[in-house]
Amino acid sequence: MPRQSNISMAPKRQRQAAPKKASPAQAAPAPDIRELLKRCSRSSLESLLVSKFDGGFLSVEEVEAQLVPTAPPSRAMLSGTERVGTGAFDELDCDVFTAIVTELDLRDRLQVATCVCKGWRFLKDVSHLWTSMRVAGSSSESSWRDRGSHDRVTVSNSGLTRLLDWVGAASLTELRLHTGDAALQPWTVTSTLSAVPAIKVLHLGGKKVNAAVMEATAKAAFAPTLREIHIGEDVAGSEARILSMLQEMPALESLSVPRGRVSAPMLRTLAAAWRTKRNGGPPLLSKLTLATSWGQFEWELVCCVGSLFPELEELTVDSLSVGLDVPLSSNEDNAAWRDYQAQPKVRGAVDAMPRLVRLRLQRFCGYDFYACSSEVAACLRAVLRAAPALETLLVLGGELTSTRNRADKTLPRPTDAAGASLELLPPSLQELVLSDLDLAPDDFGIAPSLPALRRLQLGNCGARAANVAAALVRECPKLKDAVVESAPVKRRGAD
Repeated sequence: MPRQSNISMAPKRQRQAAPKKASPAQAAPAPDIRELLKRCSRSSLESLLVSKFDGGFLSVEEVEAQLVPTAPPSRAMLSGTERVGTGAFDELDCDVFTAIVTELDLRDRLQVATCVCKGWRFLKDVSHLWTSMRVAGSSSESSWRDRGSHDRVTVSNSGLTRLLDWVGAASLTELRLHTGDAALQPWTVTSTLSAVPAIKVLHLGGKKVNAAVMEATAKAAFAPTLREIHIGEDVAGSEARILSMLQEMPALESLSVPRGRVSAPMLRTLAAAWRTKRNGGPPLLSKLTLATSWGQFEWELVCCVGSLFPELEELTVDSLSVGLDVPLSSNEDNAAWRDYQAQPKVRGAVDAMPRLVRLRLQRFCGYDFYACSSEVAACLRAVLRAAPALETLLVLGGELTSTRNRADKTLPRPTDAAGASLELLPPSLQELVLSDLDLAPDDFGIAPSLPALRRLQLGNCGARAANVAAALVRECPKLKDAVVESAPVKRRGAD
């Protein structure tokens, strides 16, 4: 007959002996033995049974001693900087931890601050983590965790409102917003702009940026102190509406105007309005990006910016559709188009830009024809004469849109019958990037005077590009090496 165990728990009446009189603050509820046993491991329970096999009572304290270690109970953390249970991060100073999070992209910062643990939610109150926001519209209600690149947040209309409420819209200083085709509606954009009174940098893009949005932007509290605005090419506002909006921003230092929505008369009107609002002081604009549409190029745009904006330091001109090298036999069914392209576009001198240090000229070609060499050379001559303090020059001729005709066309030369335009490069030049031009060593003159040149990059510059680079390395004391590539330099990746 198997031996029977005499193990027993303490009698209930003994465990519930008459308690001593104590105040309510001293009284503590007795632990539930059933819950304690659930938290013991199988081996611990076996050890307890063996130890009590020959008799004796099993106390609550003995059971508690065998409990499996568990994580500390969760605590409500609505605010504060305490971090517990996050591994190695517990030991980091909050300043160091915040500095690490600062290096993350916006999307990752949001995930860290909301999805990891309650102890990290103090990041919400670190204001400098949320001063810059890049937002793109989502066509569905998918959350920002599932959509978009890491440097932007993709949201719906209601999601944008909730996001700004969470980060604190009043502390936002940079907002880059793209509505998409129909994702973010104009009313969402206008309400967003009214909720961010302190922003200094604003980028607007998307088809839902219409006249109502531009009117709201002009009336926003931040308009008089805005420092930078970029208007995307896909906005729906007209040139007149854009001008009306920009006139309310006399403190602008950086401006990017979209394709087909800028003209010389517009810039003159804008500069005059800013002078009036500044009590006769010159405009503060130091960085300007202009993009023109094909068939609407105005050389006057380039000519007038120096006198209108005397503080200009950086200038980018995109789609310089100067005269194209179109054979007379082409497009015979469209004589007007052929005659237009045959006319010289570069006429007149460029106003002096004494403070200009960075110049970017790009896209000298059309759909299936490159620009005339004479037009390219005349353009470079006129601009270089107006910028004596230039330090960085990027001339990116661009590839033909028609890939079928690229091999049959000749790249334009920077030299024509009037001479080599690159001879006029100023001695202050430190960086030179040329692409989609047919270069030769004599394009820079017999003895180039470029004592400060440190960086040279040539892309798709013809069979003699390597000889050009070698000659410049010999003549320029600070130029130790040069990058020569057969592929064109990307328009947005050259710098």
